[in-house]
This record gives sequence, C-alpha cells and structure tokens, in this order.
Amino acid sequence: MLYESEEDTKKLLRECDAGIKMGIASLDDMVSKADDPELEQVLKDSKQEHIKLRVKAEKQLNKIGDKGKAPNPMAKSMSYVKTQLTMQTGTDKDAAGLVTKGCEKGIQSLHKYLDKYSYADNQSRGLTTEIITAEQKLISELGRFSG
Repeated sequence: MLYESEEDTKKLLRECDAGIKMGIASLDDMVSKADDPELEQVLKDSKQEHIKLRVKAEKQLNKIGDKGKAPNPMAKSMSYVKTQLTMQTGTDKDAAGLVTKGCEKGIQSLHKYLDKYSYADNQSRGLTTEIITAEQKLISELGRFSG
C-alpha cells in the first residue's frame, strides 16, 4: 500500500504540474488578446495565482525526486491555434468563453485524477483541490465578461 501511495502521489502531482503549465500558457496567450483592461487584469491575476500553484507543485515534486510533466504537446498546440483563430475576429466575450471552457476541462480532468489516484497523499490531494478552486474562481470572475 505504501508503494501504491507513493506512485499515486507522483502521478497526481505530475498531472497537476502539466495542467498548471497548460493553464499558464493559455492565460499568457489570452492576456494580450483582451481589449477590456478589467479582463486583462483578471487574466493576469489568475496567471500569477497559477504561477504560485506551479511553485507549490514543483516543491512537492522535488521532495519526491520527480521533474514533473510537460503538457500534452498536441493539446497545447490545438489550444494555441484555437486561441489565435478565435481571437482574430473575436471579442472579450469570446476570450472569456475560451478560458472558461479551458478551466472547465481542467476541473473535469483534476476530479478524474483525484479519483484515479485515490491513494495519493493528503498534500498532493490538497494541491489538486487548490487548483480546482483557482479554476472555479476564474470561471466566476469571467462570468461578467461572457454575458
């Protein structure tokens, strides 16, 4: 059981790490596309929050001797292309919608990983919950731009 716990902890942290990196890259892509200064600030603030979460994930990964995981290159590329195409003629409403969809996918994935890696330690499960909370907060803040 101890080995299973260590393995689940490592796998959960790696998925968190990849997801946070994906989130930071997506927010970075979108910040420059926002016309509304308030939307731009919401995105910048969320990016900073994600960077702090990334540092926490990195510390936990370092403690177990793991380097983390890069986001899926295909998913990252598709996200970038979708952002570029949508925002060529898109509005802040479209930007908020794209980020919201990304957050929703991230939350869904993290819940799946919490279930899949059920033996992960409390610290890694806590980090996962923090990331979910950050995503939910961003969705809530983006609501005023997508209506």
